[in-house]
Amino acid sequence: MVSVKFGLIALSIVLQSTLSQAKVKGKWFDSIGIIMSENEDFLVTMAQQPFIDLASNGTLATNYFGLSHVSEQNYVAILAGWLDSDIYRGDSGTPANLNITYPTILDQLLAQGYTVKQYTESYPGGCYLADMYPDDPNTALYYKRHSPFNMISKWRGTPLCESLIGTYDDFAADVANNNLPNYFWIIPNDLHNTHSADTFVDANPWTAAEGPKWLTAAKQADALFINTWDESRCDNNKYPCDGGKIDQLVATIMWGPMVPKGQNTTKRWDHYSVARTVEENWGLTPLNSTGDGNATAFDFLLSNPSLNASTTSSTPMGASGASASSSSAGSASTAKSSALAIKPTVFGATIAISLLSLSAIFL
Repeated sequence: MVSVKFGLIALSIVLQSTLSQAKVKGKWFDSIGIIMSENEDFLVTMAQQPFIDLASNGTLATNYFGLSHVSEQNYVAILAGWLDSDIYRGDSGTPANLNITYPTILDQLLAQGYTVKQYTESYPGGCYLADMYPDDPNTALYYKRHSPFNMISKWRGTPLCESLIGTYDDFAADVANNNLPNYFWIIPNDLHNTHSADTFVDANPWTAAEGPKWLTAAKQADALFINTWDESRCDNNKYPCDGGKIDQLVATIMWGPMVPKGQNTTKRWDHYSVARTVEENWGLTPLNSTGDGNATAFDFLLSNPSLNASTTSSTPMGASGASASSSSAGSASTAKSSALAIKPTVFGATIAISLLSLSAIFL
């Protein structure tokens, strides 16, 4: 039998459009969007003009690290705050166990009435569950292993799967309708995510075309956008893999109305920092590894609208190279009194009661 808790979450999809019209706000950002790129080193990425342009419109993290090899664990780190050893695929060709059965940030957000969505390029829609599309490794553009929402096993065969995992075309429609969700991912296809052997041949023109749209969307929705890479490109046959790819310096670019432009942050960050920032913004209980002292939210964004001198440099992006060493930790993040979270009150309570009534009928 479907649990009452999951029943409430599933039924909340019926009310997603209603919630978006009275969009609840986080402490600092109304929306947070994650663009996940693939398998590239910091220095290579930041030599590409489209990503230089994005960084000039936001803040570049020059000391940000992927957490593991292969891809899947890095996605889970952002989504659920830990490295799932069962989802490890390795380089042997053994298929990954792409089944997330434990709580994620999505569960927490949906349970509290926030809206979430994944915008997936080259995704056929309709809760497509195969490992790739087209279903041929020679022509596939979409891969399930790069699609975190599709890894959540309990969603399969439910309205959540089809409603919350959309195509990239849905992104443009939602921006046009001023309807970006509170929390969303953008998943480029395997030509545009820098995963392919030719990497930037296809990714650069696509990013150059889409980047201005992302910048506009961030301003319109009062959103924080984070473009990061799951892991670096090093492999044992080409480049040395530091510590088995545990410490992988990757580019991470942030932009939005609240993000300082043309600046670098040199403090050490990793994928847990993204998860922790989401948790801090919406007052969520930290999941797994995001609850320990090593997982630090992007405090230079959370404390004030200008760069915190103890965690960032004042050098415009492009004027300095990557730094692989950690800098001193910044001061604790404190929210301004004028940026208090606006939580669902009467409106949210009404929805909760409605969901409870519906669950009594359907469960």
